[in-house]
Amino acid sequence: MLLPPDDVDLDQLGREIDLHYDADPQPFEFVPLGEDSWSFRRGALWVSLRRDLRGHVPGAYHAAHLLERSGTARVLAPLMGADGRIVRTVGRYPVVVFPYRELEQLTPHGITADDATAVVTLLDQVHRAGKAALAATELPCESYEIAFRDDLTAALDFADAPPAVGNGYRARLHRLLRTHRDAIRAMLRELADLAAVCAAQGEPFVLTHGEPSAANILRGADGLVLADWGGALWGPPERDWFHVRRTLGIDVPDCRRPFLDFYRVRWVLSEIAEYATRFGAPRAEGAEDAEDVAMWGRLLRYLPED
Repeated sequence: MLLPPDDVDLDQLGREIDLHYDADPQPFEFVPLGEDSWSFRRGALWVSLRRDLRGHVPGAYHAAHLLERSGTARVLAPLMGADGRIVRTVGRYPVVVFPYRELEQLTPHGITADDATAVVTLLDQVHRAGKAALAATELPCESYEIAFRDDLTAALDFADAPPAVGNGYRARLHRLLRTHRDAIRAMLRELADLAAVCAAQGEPFVLTHGEPSAANILRGADGLVLADWGGALWGPPERDWFHVRRTLGIDVPDCRRPFLDFYRVRWVLSEIAEYATRFGAPRAEGAEDAEDVAMWGRLLRYLPED
C-alpha cells in the first residue's frame, strides 16, 4: 500500500493535532489503508491526510459532521477541533481527524443478504436526510461535467504525439493510449450524450455520499457505518447506487439506466485520466516503486495491454 511522501511533516501534524483535539500525545502509527489518503492512528484518534487535492471539498466533511449530529443516518464523521474547524491543512495536504473505532471494511465475498439490506437502508437514510439537517453548510450540486477533461485531452494529445523513447512506464503508456485512443474518444462522446439526458431530467437532488464502495462501508459491533465523506454533494441517488452495485454486487431496485451508465462511463474515464497523468510525466528510465506497480495494474483494468 502507498507510503506517505517525504514532505509529510509528522512533527507539524502532531503539534496541530495536540493543539486542537483533546487527546494525549501519542506516536503516529501509519496504517496502509485507502487510495485517496494516508491514514495514521494517534492514540484515540484516526488522522487522515487527503491526497485527492483537486477533488477536495471541505464542505463535504462539514456535511458529514452535521448529518451525524442530526441522528438521521449512521455516519463516521470527522471531529471538530477546539478552533471550530473540521478540515485543516498541514503543508499542502488537507487533514481530517476521526475518533478511532474498531471497524472492518465490507468485502464482496463476505456480504450476506442481511448486509445487503443494511447497506441499502443506510444509503436510503442518507438520501432522505433533508436539507434542513445541512442548512449550516454548502455543498456543490452535480453538474454532470467532466472535471478531468483537461487531463484526458493531454493524454490523447500524448497518444497522438511521436512515440516516447525507451521502455519505461511513459513509453508503455504511449503505446497503451495509442491503441485505445479511439475507444477513449468514443467514451467521451457517450458521456456527453448521457450527461445531456441526465441533466434534462430536472428532478430534485438528494444528499449523496459520492463513493459508498465496499472500502467505505464499515462494520462495527453495532452495525454498519458510512465513512470517507470527501465527495459528498447534492445529486441523483444513482451517484451512490452505481458504486454499491460496482463493488458489492447489490442489485439496487428502481435505478435509472441512463444515470447508472453516466456514472459508469465517468468512473472509467476518471481512472484513465488519473493514471495517465501519473505515468505521462517525465521520469527516469526504469524508475518504479510499489505505488507505480499498483497503479499501472489498475490502469490495465480499463485499457488492457496487447
